[in-house]
This record gives sequence, C-alpha cells and structure tokens, in this order.
Amino acid sequence: MPGRHVSRVRALYRLILQLHRVLPPDLKALGDQYVKDEFRRHKAVGSEEAQRFLQEWESMSTIVDACV
Repeated sequence: MPGRHVSRVRALYRLILQLHRVLPPDLKALGDQYVKDEFRRHKAVGSEEAQRFLQEWESMSTIVDACV
C-alpha cells in the first residue's frame, strides 16, 4: 500500500508541474515553487491528512487541465 501511495503522489506532482508549462515564465516559477513547498510540507503528515491533501490537489489539477 505505501508504494501505491508514493506512486500516486509522484504522478500527481508530475502532472501539476506539466500543467504549469503553459503558464507565462514568472507564473510558472511561482506555481512550481508553491507546489514544491506544499508537497514538502505534507510529506510527513498522517494518513487522513495525506488523503485530504491528495484529493484537493487532484481536484485542482482536473480543473486546471480543463481550462488549458
């Protein structure tokens, strides 16, 4: 199970950074740094908070993907 979680987190992280590629350079840099900081901050949280974190970022990525 932990391996699946790690794969899910990495895939989501990569997806978000890919979505940022269409942004202007200054916004891309800001967004990339924000995502990196958020994922680092949530690296050692409990299972419940980790699930909530992933759900929120997955929802956000779906919305951004639809706009791109």
